[in-house]
Amino acid sequence: MLITFIFIVCTTTVSASTYYAIAPFNTNPLYGSVYTYESTLMKFQFYMNFSFHIDDKDIDLYYFESGPVATIGQNSSVFYMPMQCGTAFERLFLLSFDLKTKTYQQSQWISHDGFFHYLFYDPRRQRLFGLYSVSTFTLIIEEYDLHTLEAIKQYTKQDGEQYAFSYANCYIFDYEENWIVEVRTRFENPSVQAYYIKMDLNLVGKKDDIVVDFHLMPEVHNLCSMTYDMKTKNVFATWQHGSIDRDLIMLYMNPYTGEFRNETLLFSTPKGLVVQDIQAVYNETTRQILFFIHHENDSTFSDTYWTLLVEFDTMKILEKKQVKNIHDFDRWELFLL
Repeated sequence: MLITFIFIVCTTTVSASTYYAIAPFNTNPLYGSVYTYESTLMKFQFYMNFSFHIDDKDIDLYYFESGPVATIGQNSSVFYMPMQCGTAFERLFLLSFDLKTKTYQQSQWISHDGFFHYLFYDPRRQRLFGLYSVSTFTLIIEEYDLHTLEAIKQYTKQDGEQYAFSYANCYIFDYEENWIVEVRTRFENPSVQAYYIKMDLNLVGKKDDIVVDFHLMPEVHNLCSMTYDMKTKNVFATWQHGSIDRDLIMLYMNPYTGEFRNETLLFSTPKGLVVQDIQAVYNETTRQILFFIHHENDSTFSDTYWTLLVEFDTMKILEKKQVKNIHDFDRWELFLL
């Protein structure tokens, strides 16, 4: 099993930043390879290998891929990620990796049935926590030891039928005020409905249910992505009015109410194409968002990939270009140290 790290270097007329990506790849034995990617040259360059251990002889049962990545920030080269399975043989464990020292640490199996939806590092309280689902309908938020990566505290346990289900990258964490906001989804015949949910982490240890706001977002259905700016307390979201074949819209969302404003076209979806995946990474230093968009032809099933660089504060599109096909793009995880 190969977990491939691809370093994506994005150069614009405004600034240059190094982004990172983790992509799954099948092979044996278990190790990962690190590559650099120069967007202007469209060329991959090998950087390094690393290994990890699986406490199971039947490794062929698993198709390991990275879950959501949590970074420490403050110029740290350390990041955390869950390793999980893209098959029915679900297993979960956490791994931390230091790109500078090229060392790693991993936990034992956290769960034999589950899937991570998000993972956060809290720089103010120096803690690592995340949400994962078990058997689809149960959602658990736990805190993990930063060194052993073992679970040390359960924050809350939720029923997905009550509080809907986490969807895509539609979540944010404010470590200053200590809350999480998500836009979750749930199928309610005849369509999918979107729900705003806010969880107050200041209630952990005081109440079992830490949800302080949960309400329907009429006619939203679902969002595609959410990025958050701590300075302005503003959410930059993407939306398709609930349909995968419609144009991608960018908008601002009030994190305290879920209200929208400034709906603006981000990308016009060509006829016959559907948006298979969209990933967004926000750079607080440059105040720019890097988007990766994956289109699929609904007749030929051929793929098309685009990158866009957008200013957070003005919604100005600084760069837009088509890139080469990216294998298994929907299983990649993009992040910025």
